[in-house]
Amino acid sequence: MASPYQMRGQRRLGAMNTEQIPANEKLMRTVIDLIAVTVGNKRTKINPDTPLFSSQAAFDSVGLLEFVLRLEDAFGLSIPDADLDPDVFHSPETIVAYLHTRLREDA
Repeated sequence: MASPYQMRGQRRLGAMNTEQIPANEKLMRTVIDLIAVTVGNKRTKINPDTPLFSSQAAFDSVGLLEFVLRLEDAFGLSIPDADLDPDVFHSPETIVAYLHTRLREDA
């Protein structure tokens, strides 16, 4: 059964070894898609350098929580409260950098 936080048609990536870590492009696409679903915008409006707490993305604390739940479900991660830092979630680029680090640590 698919999680309510999982996008339609997207499979959960789960625990990965280093060879399975998605390439930057695929990872960026997934992150942008998750952001778009969370904020209700079309993917074309969200770029890798879009500030997520700007009026364009309309992320707020509830949106961040929903997005984090989607990330955790999609990548099989548990994101600790200490990692909920504005620098980590500033833009899709910073989130992808964080995910690369976390996926390597958890591999």
